[in-house]
Amino acid sequence: VSSVLSTSELLDPTISELLPEDLKNLINNDKYKLIIVNSDYEIASPKLNKQIEEMNALIKVYDKKAILAGEGPLMNDLVNIADHDFKAVNYTSIAVIFVIMLLVLKSFSLPIILIVAIEFAIFMNMACAYFTGTTLPFVASIIVGTIQLGATIDYAILMSTKYLEERSKEKNKEKAMQKTLSATVPSILTSGLCFFAATIGVSLYTKIDMIGSITTLLSRGSIISMLVVILILPSILMLLDKFIMKFTKTKEAK
Repeated sequence: VSSVLSTSELLDPTISELLPEDLKNLINNDKYKLIIVNSDYEIASPKLNKQIEEMNALIKVYDKKAILAGEGPLMNDLVNIADHDFKAVNYTSIAVIFVIMLLVLKSFSLPIILIVAIEFAIFMNMACAYFTGTTLPFVASIIVGTIQLGATIDYAILMSTKYLEERSKEKNKEKAMQKTLSATVPSILTSGLCFFAATIGVSLYTKIDMIGSITTLLSRGSIISMLVVILILPSILMLLDKFIMKFTKTKEAK
């Protein structure tokens, strides 16, 4: 803390009587007394957040209704709210998509596998930003998580439904997967590259940092999701073939 300003330090009681009532009510009234605290820490830094936490604990000892306001506390509240909203939105999106796929695919196992695959792609996308030290807007995780999940889950659905179709005709799962890949990979590549082209253009053109960060995440996420579905999901489907066929309403090839 670099400085603390309050009426008790700056004003003599006799001088305060000369001040306009509006000004006095603003800085000192029946409910609140204004105290200005200046900190040397940067906004939204871990040190400032720790300081805010300690100051909140301190002022509550003297007044349960005391309020710590200002740019630092406001940014800290926004980060906490965004983190809570991200979890709520993410869990809700996963639950809704799971129910839809459960009804459409008539399988209990496939929705779990497909959602895990796309969530892994989302995790990899956000991890890239972390390891490259990229600063992201606090709303980026909410927007990117929901859009990447909703926009790229169809890659996984296309792959899995085609595999079930081929698996019902072909007893050998390796041959069934080969036919699945030859039929679905061109469509997945086309869709993924179109998604990438649509978002990377905005990312390169825009001068607004928030829009640029979000579209960069989306463009990178489309490529990561596409690669996860093409390179990793087939192995998972074959590895869990017995489990999938057991909990899916389809007839296995004889």
